[in-house]
Amino acid sequence: MEFSAATTRDATLFTVGGVTLDALVLTLPLDVDVKARVIAQLSNPVYAIQLGHLLYSFYDKYTGEIVNEDIFKGYLLDTFSEPELKNWQHTLFTLEQGEGDGSKETATQADIINRQFIAMLVTLYDALFGKDKLLYGSDLPEQYRYLTDSPSDRETVSTVQHILIEMLTQYSASLEGGDIKSAILRVIEDGKPEHLEKENNQAQAITISLIDFVRLNVLKGYRQFLLEKAKSKAVDDWMIRTLKNNPNALIEYLDHQNQRPMAVQVVVDGLQQALMQGLVSKTPSPFLQQVKIDELNATNFAPQHVEITTPNVVPDNRFLYQIAETPFDDTRYLPFFRQLYQHDRNGVVEYGVSTTPTISVRNLPIVKTGANVAGEGGTGIPNFHFVDRKQDRAYYFFGNDALQLDPLFDGNGAKTQFERLVPMVTLNCNAQYDWYAQSSYDPLLNLGLGEAIRDFGEQRCLNDLERRGHEEISLRKERKKLVDDIKRYQSISIWSPLTRYTKRLAVEDHIQLYAEKSQKGLPDFVLAYNPWADHFAHFTGPFADEILAPTGELNRLDYWLGRMENVYREAGVYDQVLWGMAGDHGLTPIHYIVSPEREIFDGIDADYGISPIIRKISSDEGEGPKITHAFRYPSNRGVDIIVASTAGGNYMMDLFNSSRGWATQPLFHELTYWKSLSSATDEPGIDIVHETVKRLGESLDYLVVRETDCNTEKCIVRLVGERDGKRVDEFIERKGSYSRYYAKDGKQPVLLDLYAQNPYASQQSDAQKMQKAALINQCMVPASNSLPETWCNEDTWRQLTRLTPRPDSINQLAHLYDEDRAGTINLFPAQGIGYNTKVPGRHAGEHFHEKDAFIGFWGTAVNADSRIGSAVNGSLSPTLYEYLTNKPVVVGQDGWGFPSLLNQLQTSDNHPSDNQSP
Repeated sequence: MEFSAATTRDATLFTVGGVTLDALVLTLPLDVDVKARVIAQLSNPVYAIQLGHLLYSFYDKYTGEIVNEDIFKGYLLDTFSEPELKNWQHTLFTLEQGEGDGSKETATQADIINRQFIAMLVTLYDALFGKDKLLYGSDLPEQYRYLTDSPSDRETVSTVQHILIEMLTQYSASLEGGDIKSAILRVIEDGKPEHLEKENNQAQAITISLIDFVRLNVLKGYRQFLLEKAKSKAVDDWMIRTLKNNPNALIEYLDHQNQRPMAVQVVVDGLQQALMQGLVSKTPSPFLQQVKIDELNATNFAPQHVEITTPNVVPDNRFLYQIAETPFDDTRYLPFFRQLYQHDRNGVVEYGVSTTPTISVRNLPIVKTGANVAGEGGTGIPNFHFVDRKQDRAYYFFGNDALQLDPLFDGNGAKTQFERLVPMVTLNCNAQYDWYAQSSYDPLLNLGLGEAIRDFGEQRCLNDLERRGHEEISLRKERKKLVDDIKRYQSISIWSPLTRYTKRLAVEDHIQLYAEKSQKGLPDFVLAYNPWADHFAHFTGPFADEILAPTGELNRLDYWLGRMENVYREAGVYDQVLWGMAGDHGLTPIHYIVSPEREIFDGIDADYGISPIIRKISSDEGEGPKITHAFRYPSNRGVDIIVASTAGGNYMMDLFNSSRGWATQPLFHELTYWKSLSSATDEPGIDIVHETVKRLGESLDYLVVRETDCNTEKCIVRLVGERDGKRVDEFIERKGSYSRYYAKDGKQPVLLDLYAQNPYASQQSDAQKMQKAALINQCMVPASNSLPETWCNEDTWRQLTRLTPRPDSINQLAHLYDEDRAGTINLFPAQGIGYNTKVPGRHAGEHFHEKDAFIGFWGTAVNADSRIGSAVNGSLSPTLYEYLTNKPVVVGQDGWGFPSLLNQLQTSDNHPSDNQSP
């Protein structure tokens, strides 16, 4: 990045959408004055170059020759007969063309929206340029600097807010009445002068987020352009220097480049291993059979003595009911996963684990980067929502707070794969945390448009890979020619200096041409994120036809994975690639809905006359996003209890009654005499834990609270729930990597089903029963001993709990409160129950379906004799990193939070060091 930007500042070099920058600007639906001002400033290379790369990032990458239609639907029509497809129609797939099904009509409408979107970017860029020091182009910051409440930034916000309100006013006039128009009108109302000082002003909040979005993408696009140019020049300089000093080293390098290891990391939201294995099984799957039993007996999950409602959608599970009894053994269905389980089964972890709470905002950065949540180099993101007591700010990431994830992640010192692999060619396909990526497709744009334009992000990433695949074939030939040229140069006698010098000049010319293309081939590392299996399962149910049927989301995922693999096969490099894929969590059905606020706090009010001040910082699942003012966010002081829920499976309560101060998380014993702020000094406190458990009853699986202060080194948590109408208190105590699990009064623990058989797995063999009995004897018999070295370590607990309905439960709960912002009390609902939701699919809880996250590897580098029994999905990144670099991963060092699984995937004669760069 020391490469001078000055060498790139020739505006005539730039075309966007196949036309020059000025021609494109003329076609955009811009205000007349804005258009004239932009055209006039294009002669300024600093203005034009940055604008050109911004528009390239959002125009060329997302339009061009790509067809905006449902590619997967076309594949289905070519693969299945019409009668077959009619049988598998559902809310996300019909044979009729029309709005909302990915048709060309919808795509055309989206193209118009795209032009309006591009016009908005140009308008905002023009408003910011000259007023914002980040957009002068002469100094690229190491990290993006977000807006602050400084006078200069407030002036910038005021300028852009005026423009935004004008655009929204024009846009709202074209909308019919409804939720979207009402939300926009509220923003416009907040834009009036009399509301400027309003707390959490929506117009200002959106303006701040929009400015950060535009500035960030201007700098990211420009930075990526310069990075690629800098790398090409560095390759050129190094190769020419090495040709002079050590030609054999250059030959070795070029040979290696044709054999270099590559890695593809795929992260799929909501991908569950047991489900995928069951779907491709040729014999009836115990998993699917038990799921069918659960669905047919859903009334058994109805909790007693609490008020219940039901989701707004009844899932259509016809395909599930069919294949549970008669497997769908058809090679047209899930062909990629069918091959994976047939030929690379030993690369798929038998029981992959999602960390608790099983929520995307927490688990996605874990899976993408290999960092843990807490500690040095951790992500610092414990949940989809949390209260930062030191900052006095609440975060909820469904809304504009999503833009805060990157600074939170960076501020905690976490590293991404892209940062670790900067010297390599890298590509990001729709994943967050991509500041260091060499090329990137925006995750927020994919989420925003991918639901309306199916295959939006997938086909754009694939199109890029296919271009690179063709270029890789050409580059491989170029490298071989260069090697031959260098050898011929070496063969010329030193006694023929003129001939030797002339040949060297010719080789240098060849090197220069090669270096210019050196970054255009297949990436050394690709990160691809697919959100759709999770995104739609919330609203349809995780086992509905929309997800499982041949026309459903999992078969759509399968199609794109197969297309991606084919790029590497056709380029002739498939044997050099280690593929890795993980889900951040699974999902489980919701049959009944309970409101903890109504049950707990309304009940307390009725019984004790206590009306605590409650602030809810989240939306209910199925509701819209929330907007938070980045400068003037609401204070949490003066609030008794802050509550939040996400995905129906985790409900968090933050309380502030610690005797050690407002900013300190209270412990269990302090919660047993809790008082509201309005309580009189002499009023007795109430036991908020007891009230919560008693009032939620059997709708609660269990809650977790700190028994002692917790950190990465030690912790004691208390689990409380009801079983058979009686309260149960249990404890997990951790010191370092050793833990013990025990119940109050020496009873046998029951909350974590340690002694139970997993109903979603095959019946245990005699060997497994003996193994489990031995592990229970090892971990539970000495549980009363106070010496940690006699307790079980994390690996042993993981081996034991994989044979239960709750994989890795002890370890996950023992680390729940490593991060101080993880809430005071975390509630997890019982199976079939959702807390504060409207939809039939949940995660974030502790049911088997939610915990069982897919993690698997495949490719010729995988040569294991047996499957790995259990591993956390955070091991995806370190495994691929170790394969690419041959650098050992040590947990707890350099930001790594999880171990590499590479040694367990390979035999001793198939080690990555055989393929490493000289």
